[in-house]
Amino acid sequence: MKKISGMEYNSLVWFLIRAGYIGVTISNLIMISGRDSWISGIVALILGFIPLAIFAYIQNYDDKKNICELNEYLFGKFGKVINIILALGVFIVVVLAFVDIVHFINTQFLYRTHPFIISVVFIVPIIYGVLKGINAISRTSLLLFYIVVAAVIFIVFSVFGGVDIQNLQPFLNTKSSSILHGSLIIIAYNILPLFFLLIIPKMQLTNYSHKKSIIFYIIAVLSLANAAFLTIGTFGLELSLLYEYPEFHLLKKVEIGNFVDRLESILSTEWIIALFILIMVGMYYVTKTFAHTFKFKEKTNKVFIIFACLLVLFISPFVLVTNGSSNEWYKHYMLYIMFAVFFIIPLIIMIRCLLKHSHNEDSA
Repeated sequence: MKKISGMEYNSLVWFLIRAGYIGVTISNLIMISGRDSWISGIVALILGFIPLAIFAYIQNYDDKKNICELNEYLFGKFGKVINIILALGVFIVVVLAFVDIVHFINTQFLYRTHPFIISVVFIVPIIYGVLKGINAISRTSLLLFYIVVAAVIFIVFSVFGGVDIQNLQPFLNTKSSSILHGSLIIIAYNILPLFFLLIIPKMQLTNYSHKKSIIFYIIAVLSLANAAFLTIGTFGLELSLLYEYPEFHLLKKVEIGNFVDRLESILSTEWIIALFILIMVGMYYVTKTFAHTFKFKEKTNKVFIIFACLLVLFISPFVLVTNGSSNEWYKHYMLYIMFAVFFIIPLIIMIRCLLKHSHNEDSA
């Protein structure tokens, strides 16, 4: 078992938190929480410690087992059913992320290129990354992390001067229920995907510190709240609602003198990279689960990885992300699915761990 460094692992934490923000989270967040969207980000940061604590307990229960092996240990044969349900939930997230990345590139950059062509171009490196395994994915993630963080810092300092505080006033004018709803949107699409990392047994990590992961978590979620703050502070609420990708248009405010044209095209690759990492980690989770559950041999597993990735490719054209009904889907139905699969089920797993631990202590 090849080891993954703590820094590589934490770079995955960063990208999984930031991945779903473009398109899905921020558009729905602004519609729900309005000028107080950034406050929803702060509330999400605090409430997000609940699922984070659940994931940490599951991870620490048996450092030799990943989530699939642990479920079978805790629930016996029913653990296989739980594993399949979780894998299907991850697969749905992967498909939606793939649709989002293709739609973003198609509408903002390559609007004359057929979406299927863009999909094919992206699915090839995804297949390659998943075939190489989580070690290759984590190393790639760490390499890109340093580049992305430098870009984020540059963006913040470049855009902050354009913020008009009047665009954010009056503060706390949104209903508390709407602020809470907005925070649940962030938790669902930006914090709960950290569950994917439970496919990596803790024993596989070297120089890992849970405290460092928490620091990465705090900074990443605060960066989401800051993105909402800068977007609404710069454009105002009405204009932010008009844009399909308001955070992308915010990048057009970034300038280096007068000699760099369309700088936003370069800086927006940060969101594309985050989605790309999320998709690869998600597909690794799905294929690892099926390989473990059905005892695939190495050759069969490789064929299944290719099949599963191609399934994403052929399903994605049938998923709509641009009409009004898609916003209702993300604000309600998909929100329920995310919490049911990646909060309720992990909570049940944690309770089972507690009961098992208590039973073992009584037996001893």
